[in-house]
Amino acid sequence: MIVMLSVRLAANVHAYLGAYAPSNILIRHLRTPNGRWWALPVSIALTSAYMAATAGLNSAVEAGAPGWLNAATALCAWNAIKFGFFTFAASAALIGRALGRPA
Repeated sequence: MIVMLSVRLAANVHAYLGAYAPSNILIRHLRTPNGRWWALPVSIALTSAYMAATAGLNSAVEAGAPGWLNAATALCAWNAIKFGFFTFAASAALIGRALGRPA
């Protein structure tokens, strides 16, 4: 019973974040045919920006900033990982398309 409820809760949270989280909305747009041309530069830029934000927030927390910034640090790190994987997928799709294979 508890496992079934936790699976339902996880599925609902996943669906909610997939629909309303700004980074997921952007990735969903970049996967469309109109967004493919911007997928690689945008994902590279956002990966770098999120990594820099993660490093800055981590330094601030270590220097004595409030502990709630750890949540923002984790969020920036997660988004950096997400956009990093998307950068890899977008570049693989572009290479495959250049070689004449469908993505």
